[in-house]
Amino acid sequence: MRLLILTWDDLVRDVMQLARSLRGVELDAIVAVARGGLVVARLLSDFTGVRRMASITISYYRGVGERGVKPVIVSEVGMDLEGLKVLLVDDVADTGETLRIASSYLKARGVARLVTCTAYVKPWCKYMPNYYSRMVDRWIVFPYEQAETARELVEKGLSLEQLVREGFSPLIVDYVRECSRRPEG
Repeated sequence: MRLLILTWDDLVRDVMQLARSLRGVELDAIVAVARGGLVVARLLSDFTGVRRMASITISYYRGVGERGVKPVIVSEVGMDLEGLKVLLVDDVADTGETLRIASSYLKARGVARLVTCTAYVKPWCKYMPNYYSRMVDRWIVFPYEQAETARELVEKGLSLEQLVREGFSPLIVDYVRECSRRPEG
């Protein structure tokens, strides 16, 4: 599997580019798709000045490169969105199914205008966001998920040294090594 391992600077630069493309778009609120969209949405809130935020949790992926059958809403938005201009944010649109499900849900909640965006989009995405920063054809490892991804890849047979060679942060790999030596309890 080909990986794209992002640094914090990579992510901030790409989200900043996304914020630039949103200039002039009137927005009342941002809804993040949790978990991945939370960081991207918070950065966009900072860059755009839109302070009203909420989240929706949709479960789709079981692990690195392993999707479930279909996305399922597991936690709804806890804010009244009726009549608002809403920006729906996720970190990546792979198939686009998560965006499609979330968009349908938000429209049913009475959103006046819905704009969708992701930091990244895959070339095979069937439900494209209105805005995105760049197209990527590899599995993306975000800086906020390096430890969990490293643990999963180690369970699949990769060594910690291989992870460093792939581009994982040595700091994170050392943490994963340290945690794997501790007895559970």
